[in-house]
Amino acid sequence: MSQNNILDDDFSIDNFELARKGARLVNFIIDKIGFYVLFFLHVFILDGLLGIIPEDGSPLLGVYFFFIYVMYHAVFEHFFRKTPGKFITSTVVVKNDGGDLSFSNILLRNVGRLIPFDAISFLFTKQGWHDQISSTMVVYEDFKK
Repeated sequence: MSQNNILDDDFSIDNFELARKGARLVNFIIDKIGFYVLFFLHVFILDGLLGIIPEDGSPLLGVYFFFIYVMYHAVFEHFFRKTPGKFITSTVVVKNDGGDLSFSNILLRNVGRLIPFDAISFLFTKQGWHDQISSTMVVYEDFKK
């Protein structure tokens, strides 16, 4: 199928069904909550118990925050092709051609999440910017329509 078919509402390639915006929103909310729980546990352990988190206002704290944000998604997608939100909505990440994800796909996808306004890019396109730049898509796990 051509690349343009990705934008069709009834997209199917090898029986994949593109995840709907509602499922993507649920993924976003659950993963945002999961990330913040993980981040605050890290901060509690590293600062509260070990005292090694940089003080407020330090640029290192921002770098640490973004590193954990990217790694939260990347580790789950590398090992499971899904994050906790995707487990709940029965969706997975695949390459646009249906092939196996490479680490570069995963890394591009998750660094792309850091683009300002990426979260609202779904208002204008069928796939978010982080999907587009990494040549990936989120589909329902049960590939049969």
